[in-house]
Amino acid sequence: MTLKLLTKKENEVMSILWQSDKPLTAHMITEIEQSLSIYTVQQVLQRLLKMNYVEIAEINYSGTVFARYYKPAISQTDYIQFLLGANGPYEIASNFIESTHDEQVLDKLEQLIKNKKALLKRQTL
Repeated sequence: MTLKLLTKKENEVMSILWQSDKPLTAHMITEIEQSLSIYTVQQVLQRLLKMNYVEIAEINYSGTVFARYYKPAISQTDYIQFLLGANGPYEIASNFIESTHDEQVLDKLEQLIKNKKALLKRQTL
């Protein structure tokens, strides 16, 4: 899939979907971000569907009407990698480490890596 740069409104809607632990309707999105009109959200969702950024998780009742429930088709991590022009997590992490001059941040990253390695070892046992 070829990723494209999102507009401000598209990014707002995607951010809401990425942060949700369940699929959302257009109406639910407007309840979360009240500055967005239902018309705007519906138009943005249609564009995101065409771009393959979202997919319809289900069509079900929302109150007394049928509604489409949307979920992200790409992860926020994939989109951020696209924005940074990185080919993977290694490039992102190495670029971040090279540009960081705060030893405490590097210590925290080192601890995260140790914790992740320990978790991976336990999973393979």
